[in-house]
Amino acid sequence: MFPPQLNRIFYSYNLLFFLLLCCTGSAYGQGVFSHQRFDSILLKKTESLRIQGDYENLVRLNKDYLNLAEEKNYKEGIILCYINISNISATIGNYKRGLSYLSLAEKELKKISNPALKARLYQEHGQLNGVIGLYKSALDLNAKGLYYLKNIPDKEKRKFYLYRLYANRADFLYKANKADSAYIYLQKGKRIDGQGVLLNTLLAKHHLIYTKRKDSALIYLQKASDKIVNTGKVNVQSGFVYLTYGDYYFALEDYKMALEYYSKALDYYSKTNRMYNIPGVYESIAKTYKMLNDPQKEEEAMQKYTDEKTELENIQNEAINISIDHMLNDKEEESNGFQQKVYLYIGFIVILLLVVFILLYNHNRALRQKKNQFKSEALSLKNRINDSFDELVVLVKKNDSTFLTRFQEVYPEFCPKLLEINPRLGASELAFCAMIKLNFTSKEIAEYTFIQHKSVQQKKHRLRKKLNVPTEQELFIFFDSL
Repeated sequence: MFPPQLNRIFYSYNLLFFLLLCCTGSAYGQGVFSHQRFDSILLKKTESLRIQGDYENLVRLNKDYLNLAEEKNYKEGIILCYINISNISATIGNYKRGLSYLSLAEKELKKISNPALKARLYQEHGQLNGVIGLYKSALDLNAKGLYYLKNIPDKEKRKFYLYRLYANRADFLYKANKADSAYIYLQKGKRIDGQGVLLNTLLAKHHLIYTKRKDSALIYLQKASDKIVNTGKVNVQSGFVYLTYGDYYFALEDYKMALEYYSKALDYYSKTNRMYNIPGVYESIAKTYKMLNDPQKEEEAMQKYTDEKTELENIQNEAINISIDHMLNDKEEESNGFQQKVYLYIGFIVILLLVVFILLYNHNRALRQKKNQFKSEALSLKNRINDSFDELVVLVKKNDSTFLTRFQEVYPEFCPKLLEINPRLGASELAFCAMIKLNFTSKEIAEYTFIQHKSVQQKKHRLRKKLNVPTEQELFIFFDSL
């Protein structure tokens, strides 16, 4: 699986992606304002600031253009700015604000018909879900983006968008442990554009991790390096390339050179405020110091990794809850929309036939169909829950860091209810509670988390106090009742 720092690199490339969604329209005023001119100028300025990693001025620029689009009632321009600001926010780790602006964009998109913008919105929403660890949701949203992409008449635009969607999809599939499928999408992207920095770096990663062909990895890394735009300032593309070079030299067991490139990557990520990438770099640095037999620096790097990872997880958990609420609201809206269609259909039958008995017959038939549908959905839900439970058990046994994220997807109400009882519970405590809810014994928890059985008992004792659970009540029964 690719390390978590890959997700954020996509955001830098996706800024250019949606700004090319140019919409035709007549000029406003006396040729002072036009849709095409608006898109063109915003594209050039945004791309310049993006390459420099100047996110503060990038946000200011798009807010200024947002005000202009609102003043001119340019709906497509408003949506573009919303998605742009969301993209920038997610790039620097402000996932909550990113989700907020995506919701605004989605609300405006319901007022117009624009498949290109819909494809871009779903692509962006999928990418944000991928960053916070909701990979299955990310794949579903990415699939919607690919669906709307088919309706874009301009072949060049469609190819340009398709390249980004394929790259995103490959990343999500790696996170979902489907490396073979991921590689297929990388190859699809390569057929569209085989010269991009992102794609070549991803292919280098693949060869380092899966095929172990270091010579192939170096070829792709050199291609990526040759395509980096040199502006004389900090370049946001360089961090990802340097990080992969570090992995390459680590694989060659040239640890001093690996450390040099990891340090460069850390410097670039710090200067461009890329919070999501930083923990993974510190972890790589710690592993390198371990190979260099420098325990002191290894410990320092691991401490920084732990601190950065904890801070990031707190931000991610908040974003996960917001994203899950958004998905539930979407499902509720779809359900309401379905019910409205049913009522309209029944009303049409009533008006057309004007027969009370026929109306009652159709009403009862609809109820029977709905009952059967609920039974079918209940059975399907039961099967999905069983599959998800087995998946969670596997993640616990592997001591996989994504366990808590996946658990919250399957049991979205569990952690929020625990936090209602004690808002100070940390991520590790929530994961511990989740293991107990899944009916793991103290011995099993100790085995899979690499701690002593006595430590597990102490953790349970502390949890009872924090959650006010009586000593006579089993913790499993308490958690299972939530």
